[in-house]
Amino acid sequence: MREAVISRVLPAVFAALAAISLTGCSESESGQRFTMVGEEREVRGIVTDAKLTLCAPTPDQPGTCEGTLTVQPAGAGEAGRIAIEVTRNVRLMKDGQPVFLPQLKGTQAIIKYRASQEGPSVATSVTASS
Repeated sequence: MREAVISRVLPAVFAALAAISLTGCSESESGQRFTMVGEEREVRGIVTDAKLTLCAPTPDQPGTCEGTLTVQPAGAGEAGRIAIEVTRNVRLMKDGQPVFLPQLKGTQAIIKYRASQEGPSVATSVTASS
């Protein structure tokens, strides 16, 4: 009897937790909060830092993350590092597999990005290798 109650209640608890984690995080608030301007650019280098601000699945993209990547281009010193915002609508790939933002730290990456009217550079594509 106890197992039957647990088996019915536990899935409902997990569903509620998933709903809570997505509250206040619509596509318009995350992926579309930046207005892109200018041409797309590309930076290649080592991801020196990966700060995660949000990680929650969406129905069409499970496991997508939001945060900031700091990239040090090849041949540039610490002063040449570039901070790039990553929104939930950008798929993060490492060695051909989807990954979470923190898994990119220390990898060699190619990041395509655009400037935004709001100020920060915003990723349009992130591909990394070990």
